[in-house]
Amino acid sequence: MRRLCVGRESLSRRFLLALALGVIAVFAGAADVQGDVPSPSKVRFVEHSPAAFDAAQREGKPVFLLISAVWCYWCKYFEQQVLTDAEVSKYLNQHYVSVSADHDRRPDLVRKYVRGLPMIVLFGPDGRVRQSFAGVLKKDDFLSVVKKVAASPPLATDTGLVAAPNPAPVTPSTYQQLREGVLRFIVENLDTVYGGFGAGDKYPQARLLALLLELYQATGDRRYLVAVEKSLDGILGALYDRVDGGFFRYAEGREWRQPHYEKLVHLNAVLAAVFGEAHRVTGNPRYREAADGTAAYLLRNLYDATEGGFYSSQSADPAYYRLSLRERRAARQPPVNRDKISAWNAEAAMALLALSQSSGRKDLRDAALRTLEFVRATLIGEKGAFHLYDPRTGRRYGEGQVDANAWTALGLLAGYRVAPVEAQRQAAEHVLRFAVAELFDAGRGAFNEDKSLPPPLDANGVMAEALLRAQQVGGRADYLDVARRILVTFGGTTHVLLTEGEDAVARAPDTVYYLRAYALAIGKATR
Repeated sequence: MRRLCVGRESLSRRFLLALALGVIAVFAGAADVQGDVPSPSKVRFVEHSPAAFDAAQREGKPVFLLISAVWCYWCKYFEQQVLTDAEVSKYLNQHYVSVSADHDRRPDLVRKYVRGLPMIVLFGPDGRVRQSFAGVLKKDDFLSVVKKVAASPPLATDTGLVAAPNPAPVTPSTYQQLREGVLRFIVENLDTVYGGFGAGDKYPQARLLALLLELYQATGDRRYLVAVEKSLDGILGALYDRVDGGFFRYAEGREWRQPHYEKLVHLNAVLAAVFGEAHRVTGNPRYREAADGTAAYLLRNLYDATEGGFYSSQSADPAYYRLSLRERRAARQPPVNRDKISAWNAEAAMALLALSQSSGRKDLRDAALRTLEFVRATLIGEKGAFHLYDPRTGRRYGEGQVDANAWTALGLLAGYRVAPVEAQRQAAEHVLRFAVAELFDAGRGAFNEDKSLPPPLDANGVMAEALLRAQQVGGRADYLDVARRILVTFGGTTHVLLTEGEDAVARAPDTVYYLRAYALAIGKATR
């Protein structure tokens, strides 16, 4: 059985168990679905909320939670080919409370449940998880699962999450051990035949490649550069759109067989910066061409030249991307999803600032700075940074998320280093003050908005760098202490993720900003 549209390189333990039991059966050779076609499903969905779970408890019904993304091809396929079936919709409407959530608008649910897309979580009437899986099921298999769960007693919850952080002291020797862990990761996971990392589905690992380029320039160790070049060659061959520009999200199989055609703004911006820096280091003209083509794609398709900021994504449409150049020019492009996500905008702006530095392009610098000003003016409130802005309604969503606050602060500080606008430094300071006061768990030494989950390594790494950068430009003295607490808290965990476990490829990107913050804390040069 082959899984479709999963979002990580390796499966969680629960998903593997479900696969072994024959629960996850997926289609091959599915028909193409236009990305913006409204779902014709007759399932009566309600939005995820406490009221939905209260209703399920009153009625004694289990809950069917579907988490999907507007840009995800297989999410649309599942909605249009399975949930439209009369037998499926009738059963769910009679026996379940059906709840839907948008991947891009609910980062809290993504962190708690999502291992791929579409993501399905089945709860008992008591609100406890009974079954969850990522991917597309055939109609009969899907009905079999939901009927079995509806009739089964509650199961003990198994989060499948990493263990609690393992502290380690902040010292140059610890950093050296972490850097050696990166080299070990490269040796054990670099695919020297096809490029990229691991033997499963191939993701571009843009953040990781950016870190490897930094480490190469800091150490001169060519093993870092070889890993970057081998990966970039695979990415260029499989994921680069040579007609419209930009990169697709990932490809199936070790051989990069079949792309998944959605394009995400932050991924494309970071890849553009990586290719630009790789061209500066190696002189390879193919890298410069890809950087320029991707920057052009971003400015043409995803940048809001009127209001500032970047739209989040362009939906997958396999039928469109399989057209010839001539046919594409006459066809309608896949729709752009116009939500503006604060973290993705901040990361994209930082990447374009880096690309403008390596390429000398002032237009990229200007777009990046204008994006950061949009974030400052639109996405910051009394409780720090909002997660998302909807240009169609003017509404902001999602306060109190570590990820949004960390990226917003770091992005604003990156802009301040390039063009010292005091309002942006003060906005970063406002965001960090809120985060330290409301989101920092002093007992665990980490930022975490959901105490029922282990604190996230990736967002804490970004926050640690933001705190260190803020302290350098006049931020509060205690920022340095908080950042060092983070580095202590996750030291052992980071080493384990890089050197042990079957999911090292999936989790390695989570360590990137932690390692960058660590280098900054002990005085190493970082970009």
